[in-house]
Amino acid sequence: MNKQIHTPEGVRDIFGIECDRKRYIERALEKLLRSYGYQSIETPLFEYLDVFGKEVGTTSYRDLYKFFDRDGETLALRPDFTPSVARAAAAFFSEEDMPLRFCYSGNVFVNSTALQGRLRQSTQMGAELLNDDRAEADAEILALVVALMRQAGLTDFQITVGHVLYVQALCELARIDTDTREQLFALLASQNRYGARELIDRAEIPEPLKQVFLRLPELYGDADVLEEALCLAPDEASGSAVRRLLRIRELLTHYGCEAYVMYDLGMVTEFRYYTGVTFQAYTYGSGEPLVSGGRYDHLVGRFGKDAPAIGFTMRIDSLLQTIARQRIYVPIGDIKTMILYAPELEDRVIPYAAREREQGVDAACIRLSPDKTLEDYKAYGLRNQFGLIRYFRADGEVVVMDLHEEDREGSS
Repeated sequence: MNKQIHTPEGVRDIFGIECDRKRYIERALEKLLRSYGYQSIETPLFEYLDVFGKEVGTTSYRDLYKFFDRDGETLALRPDFTPSVARAAAAFFSEEDMPLRFCYSGNVFVNSTALQGRLRQSTQMGAELLNDDRAEADAEILALVVALMRQAGLTDFQITVGHVLYVQALCELARIDTDTREQLFALLASQNRYGARELIDRAEIPEPLKQVFLRLPELYGDADVLEEALCLAPDEASGSAVRRLLRIRELLTHYGCEAYVMYDLGMVTEFRYYTGVTFQAYTYGSGEPLVSGGRYDHLVGRFGKDAPAIGFTMRIDSLLQTIARQRIYVPIGDIKTMILYAPELEDRVIPYAAREREQGVDAACIRLSPDKTLEDYKAYGLRNQFGLIRYFRADGEVVVMDLHEEDREGSS
């Protein structure tokens, strides 16, 4: 294999109309984020390893891209934006105690195995709301996720919401050892409900608390499941988690988006920095959540600022694949104009193209070659996102050709 022209495993080139669609979606989503009052932030592509260390609870150490700089410092490519935004907020907004809203987009890097079938470089877009520990902040973030999904053209989707403290409170009451707890969390995070029930059934958990654990994988549904979870809650901590979700649902009715939200009291994620509400957004055509997020009230404190926070990331590459599979129209087409001209007309054509660009037209000047036919240029235009050809002929006539119309006629 010629490694000079191939990309490494897990990364890919994006070009042409696919790249245009990606950029169009990113611009549309960023505009929506900013309409909610979120300001843009850019963080470095790589950070000190400790920013994403095991204590932070982010990506597994073995899945990080790690390297040394010339001073011997250990660095890592960012696998996740949230720790970077938390660090930046602590560094530059240490004295701010009013709500901070940030939005961002960029690439993240996870050194996953080829067997997982995931990209090692992918694009994420997201938002973080800091200095606000209220249920109102949780509801705003969830409503924003609904708005983003709809902005992308999705109509049939669902956001599943849980609360990590519900599961943690049960584990504390049952005095489950660390290893068993990690196994349980891993099973719940992978949606392995049968495995979770089997593990709970084997564990030494006193009755009737064991019955609550056994119901845990089934506490999934609409508002009714919250009432059931509240009745099952064995202590104040677990009850408080459910009451928080009930308050969030009430707030979501004001946003008019409660129909998109379901609840899962057994929901946990791979990220251990979450401390409260967690959520994921799904739709058909995607085997993984398009959006993941939650509340992380202690993460920013690791960097020196005591600040509650909640946020999410949207997987843009997965979103684009889903849009294609659902055949959702993205208003990006072949809109460039090819200005094809005979060599002796360059003094006329080049100023003309400049005037066209001033009027907002994307125009490429292409000098007619004697070894190419007009059909060659039409085929070239169709391959490279040209929608129109303005052919300045040597006799002074200008011929306009709509490649879309000709392509349709040729295929009929």
